[in-house]
Amino acid sequence: MKRIAVLIVHGVEIDDPEFAATPIRLLKKEFTRHLGRDAPDPEEALVFQKAHLAPVLEDQQRAFFEKACPGGSEGFFTHLSRLVRKITSGSAVATLPLVAAMLRRTDPVLPSVHYPTARWVMAHFLGDAIAYQITPSSREIYDEVHRAYADALRALARRAGGEAPLCVVAHSFGTIVSSDFFYDRETEGQTKKPLAPFVKRAETPLERGETLTWLYTMGSPMALWSLRYPAATLGAPIAVPAPAMEAQELHGEWVNVIDDDDLFAWPLRQLGPEYASALTDRRVSVKAPPVRWTPLVHPFYWADRDVMAPIAQRLADAWRALQNAPAERAAG
Repeated sequence: MKRIAVLIVHGVEIDDPEFAATPIRLLKKEFTRHLGRDAPDPEEALVFQKAHLAPVLEDQQRAFFEKACPGGSEGFFTHLSRLVRKITSGSAVATLPLVAAMLRRTDPVLPSVHYPTARWVMAHFLGDAIAYQITPSSREIYDEVHRAYADALRALARRAGGEAPLCVVAHSFGTIVSSDFFYDRETEGQTKKPLAPFVKRAETPLERGETLTWLYTMGSPMALWSLRYPAATLGAPIAVPAPAMEAQELHGEWVNVIDDDDLFAWPLRQLGPEYASALTDRRVSVKAPPVRWTPLVHPFYWADRDVMAPIAQRLADAWRALQNAPAERAAG
């Protein structure tokens, strides 16, 4: 059986090892539903791997908060982390106590700090994006995040096969990292910068991004990154599908999923003609009662069946085509 490799990439999250459980469950269910009687065991047809980037910054963020807001206790972090983990798993109800805590000006645990929960959220959720930026003097965090991404692809290649078609499902800040990661590899031959060791260790086409066939970005703030440049435009988008996969009849695509109530999400086709021809902006209404139709829908894309079903259906059709393809074409 020829298999499809699926990488799940989180946005700004706490260090939650189970962040990918909900999207994986929905993708498997909808994959099987779409194929009906012909459906294989999704455990065999789809090989999932999570790119767990949060540990790169978790300790640094906690040290920053404890220094900036002295007097905090472990219980404060544990309580907030528990709420965010519930949100990550798809519980929209868990946003309510978190928002209530953010609106409290004081907390008995940190009496000298105004709005401690709101500060924690800001430090945690914006801190990743700030720390990730390359500075004139350092790119250490950028490289460590990409190292974690490369490690995830390496593990996926071992399990799915180094030439398996690759699907990336990324959320929020994870869409930025995914674009940067594959863009760096597409352009590395055009630069004279020495390659990082983890780039040199990319032994298979999958690890090098050469089998990237589908990219699904959800709640992406990528358009905001264009503000770093004078004309408010980004450079050329990454190639999806990758050139080596264009000849295969797998219907590769880049779909950017947006809920118009999500303040972090922006369309990408507006970034220029190259982006307009490279991807599709798909508008959805994320079902996350009781926060539907509010900006709080941002974490809930991949807990929504209607968002995940089209992805699973595309993978199901591609899996069927892959089984019928000649061996030499399937290998790319």
